[in-house]
Amino acid sequence: MSHRTVAGKVLAVVLALALWLGGFATPLLQSGHAEAASTTSDRTASTHPTTAKQVQPAKKKPAKKATKKKKGSRKNKKSTATVKTAAAVTAAAAAVIPVAEPGDPRFCIIQKSQTSPAPFPQDNSHAAVDALAEQVARQGADQSPLPAETASIERAPEPIKLARDLKQPKRPHLNVKAAYLVNMTTGQVYYEQNADKPIPPASITKLLTLYIVREAMEKGKLSALKPIPVSARAARTSGSSMKLRKGQEVAVNELIKGISVVSANDACVAVAEYMGKGDASRFVREMNAKAHKMGMTKSVFKNPNGLPAKGQYSTARDIAKLSISYLKAFPESLSIHSMTDYSYNGRSHRNANSLLGKYEGADGLKTGFVCASGFNISATAKRDGTRLLAVVLGAQTPIIRQVETAKLLDYGFKLVEIQKKNRKPVASISTPAAKP
Repeated sequence: MSHRTVAGKVLAVVLALALWLGGFATPLLQSGHAEAASTTSDRTASTHPTTAKQVQPAKKKPAKKATKKKKGSRKNKKSTATVKTAAAVTAAAAAVIPVAEPGDPRFCIIQKSQTSPAPFPQDNSHAAVDALAEQVARQGADQSPLPAETASIERAPEPIKLARDLKQPKRPHLNVKAAYLVNMTTGQVYYEQNADKPIPPASITKLLTLYIVREAMEKGKLSALKPIPVSARAARTSGSSMKLRKGQEVAVNELIKGISVVSANDACVAVAEYMGKGDASRFVREMNAKAHKMGMTKSVFKNPNGLPAKGQYSTARDIAKLSISYLKAFPESLSIHSMTDYSYNGRSHRNANSLLGKYEGADGLKTGFVCASGFNISATAKRDGTRLLAVVLGAQTPIIRQVETAKLLDYGFKLVEIQKKNRKPVASISTPAAKP
C-alpha cells in the first residue's frame, strides 16, 4: 500500500470524526444561546411589552423540575429580603457618617484582621451609631471575642463574703484590647484587663495638653481671654478640628472648649506653639515631664493631640492616673467635658462621647481613635456621691466602645451598691495586675 493511499484513508477518518463530533456540539451551542436569548427576552419584556409579545414562548419543562425551581425561588426571595434589611441599615449609617478624603492614612475602620482599612473620620464617628448603640444594648449583641492574647490574662476575682440577700455580680469580659475601672471616691480598683499593655492613646492625649494649659492658667501664666495666634502649621493640622485659619487669634477659653468637645487637633498645635514660645516640641517635653511626675511610667508622648506618631503609646492604667489627677486638680473642667455639642464660627460640632445624655451620671471625659489602637475612651460617671472612672482602649467600633464602657460602669456601680449594703470593703474584688 502506497503512502498516498494511507494518508488518504487517515484524512477520511479525521473528517468523519470531525463531522460526528460536530453533531453533538451543535445542540450544546444552541442550548447555550437559547438560555441567553431567554434572559434577553425577559429583560425586553419588562421594558418593551410590545416587543415581548412577538417572542415565541419557551417549551415547558417537566413538572418535577418546575417544582424544584419554585422551591429554590422561595429561598432566593427569603435571602434577598435579608440582604435588603442589612443594606438598609448600612445605608442609614452611611447617610449620617461623613467620609474622610481618600488616601488619608489616619482615617480607617478597625477590622478584626486589621489588614484592609477603609475611610472613616477620626473622633467623629459617633453620629451614626448613637441610635444603633441602644439597639445593640437591648439585643445583647454577641460580640466575637478578640484573640486569645486578651482573654488569656484575665483572672477571676477572689470571692468575698456577702450578706445572704446580696448576689455577687458576674465579672464581665470586654471585647476590647485593654480596660481599667477605679472607684475615684475610695481609690479601689474594680477591674483590670491588659492594664499595662502599650497602646496608642489617640485623642485621650489631649487630657495631658489640657492639664498643662489649665495649670498655667491657675498659676497666672495664662488668662482665659488671652488671644492665641494660629500659625500656618496649626491651620494645616489634619483630623478633627475647629477649622482655624492662619493669622487668626483665638481666646484660650475657646481653644479649651474646642479641644475638650470637638477634639480639635489644630487648637492643640496652636496652644503648644504659643506655650512653647514658637516650638511645639518644648511643650511636648513638658507633657512627658508632667506624665512622669504623675507616675505614668509606661507612657511616651510625641505630639500634643494624639495624631499617629511612631513611639507614642500609653496604657489603660496610666490613662487612669492621668484622668484622676486631672479631675482632682480641675473638677470644674467637667462643665465643659459634659457638653454634648459646641459651636464656633457658625459651625456646630458634637461631642464624640456618646455616653453623655444616655448613661446615667456620665459627665466626661475624653474619647480617641487612631487606626493603630481602635476606639478609646476615658469615661467618668457619678451616682449617689460615688464617682467611677473607666478606661477602655481598642474597641473595634464606636458602638462596641459605648456598649462595653457602659457594661464596665454598670459592673462598678453594682459593686458600690454591694459595698454599701454589706458595709464592708470590697477591695478583694479588684483583679490582680496581669503580667505584661
